[in-house]
Amino acid sequence: MAKKKKKEAGEEKGSGKELKIITVQVIRPEKVMENDRQMSLLYLIDKLGPIHEKTLHHIISMLKEEYNVDLGYQIRKIGKIPYSPDLKSDIVALLYVGFIEREPNIYRRLRTTARGKDALEQRKPPAMLVDVLERNYEPIKNKASMLDSVEDAEIRRLRRSLESRRKRPFI
Repeated sequence: MAKKKKKEAGEEKGSGKELKIITVQVIRPEKVMENDRQMSLLYLIDKLGPIHEKTLHHIISMLKEEYNVDLGYQIRKIGKIPYSPDLKSDIVALLYVGFIEREPNIYRRLRTTARGKDALEQRKPPAMLVDVLERNYEPIKNKASMLDSVEDAEIRRLRRSLESRRKRPFI
């Protein structure tokens, strides 16, 4: 007569390690070029760049509030700082396909690559954005430059703070 084995803890049916397959949409340059929101973002980075990611959040919020240009981003205010998760994911998509890149220095600003400029030549951004940016280029560029310089100062301050911590002797 065969003896039945007792099941050990965690050995119940379906509780073992299973392979989970997660589907992820592949980002291709053609898909990015079909997306108006991402092409508008690429145009902004091209015209205002090199620019910090944090500054882009401010500028897109300003375009929406002051110039009534809605690029399709839902802006949330965290304290007084605007933030959009969709904007962050679009920046990642543009970086992934090589339309933009981060500067190699410590400031890590975003700038358009040659591939991104070619994409802008092939597919123009929405006319409304181009019109508003051309008519109000100076105040928008000045605001972006001011926000970038504030961000640069913050990066320098944090860097000095970290360096001074490293130099302190351990007591």
